[in-house]
Amino acid sequence: MTLSSPLVVASTLVISVVVLVVAGFRIQRQRDSHADGSEESSESTLRSASPQLSIFDSEDVDDARAIDPRIFLPDFPDATDDVTEQVLAFACSIKHRYGDEPVHLLRIQSTEARAGAGDSDADSSTPGQFSGLEAAENTAINSDTTESEDVPATVAQTVDETETDLVVMGHEPSHASEGATFGRTADHVLAETSLPTYLVHLDGALSEKERLHVVVPQHIDHHEGFYEAIYNVKQLASTLEASVTVWVFEQNVQHYRTLFDLVEIDVVAEFASVRSWDELYAELELETVPAEFVITLAVRSEKIGWDPELESVSTRLTDVPARSSALFFLREDEPEHDDRFLRTD
Repeated sequence: MTLSSPLVVASTLVISVVVLVVAGFRIQRQRDSHADGSEESSESTLRSASPQLSIFDSEDVDDARAIDPRIFLPDFPDATDDVTEQVLAFACSIKHRYGDEPVHLLRIQSTEARAGAGDSDADSSTPGQFSGLEAAENTAINSDTTESEDVPATVAQTVDETETDLVVMGHEPSHASEGATFGRTADHVLAETSLPTYLVHLDGALSEKERLHVVVPQHIDHHEGFYEAIYNVKQLASTLEASVTVWVFEQNVQHYRTLFDLVEIDVVAEFASVRSWDELYAELELETVPAEFVITLAVRSEKIGWDPELESVSTRLTDVPARSSALFFLREDEPEHDDRFLRTD
């Protein structure tokens, strides 16, 4: 065994202490540097997460994001002037905030009625014709007249020829029992096009509606066109300054609240969950009043989100106090189209 001298031991201890001090200093510098980087990263994260102005609140609006739908509204031979004005008010109310595309109102006459009228109802553009209609004050309206022996075919053909973005039609729930699910023309348009098609039944003036009830069937959020429909609900609520209640058929209300908030336009909504359509009707019987409007999101038969109850929902809703209702059939086959309705902040 070899013993170390006291001098050697002392030298070894001094060297060890120096090494530890230097190592400790380097470790501390690394920690400080990491902390500074974390603070910068945290600050950067906070900045990126801070609320940005919505594109619709900015004075400089990107034209590529400015949504200006070409709305087509067929006016049927048996429609009264009151019904026409009510549905037109609805179409004007969901026109988005930017753009100059007019609502296209097509008055359809039967061949016999057209022959009796002669040339007095020639096609025309009538921007001032509905000047007394509050919802039309800031909306351009092109009004044409045509004759037809086959109204459903005329409507579908016009939709195709005019590059329509959205179809709005008056809807009488009783028509569902006349050999067609939603009415002959509505059925034909839904079968021949993939466009969003809104079937509207208004009892009383739209401007008097103080609350919107939005019914969201199960799984319909997986269908393309869902965000577009929510955007139009928000636009309508914003125009009417109406409150919103969203009814879902699943317990995960927060899921739908999140989806609702992803869509442009700041609108506060309440959310409620029911277990069945019968429970929904019972709740609407208790919760609604005449100055309210029930909107049901819908899809074409056998598509994602389809529910057989959609065939009779309009008729069932005539028994609740809020007698005004609409079916919002979602756009099909254009999943990328929905992106423009999502927030960019």
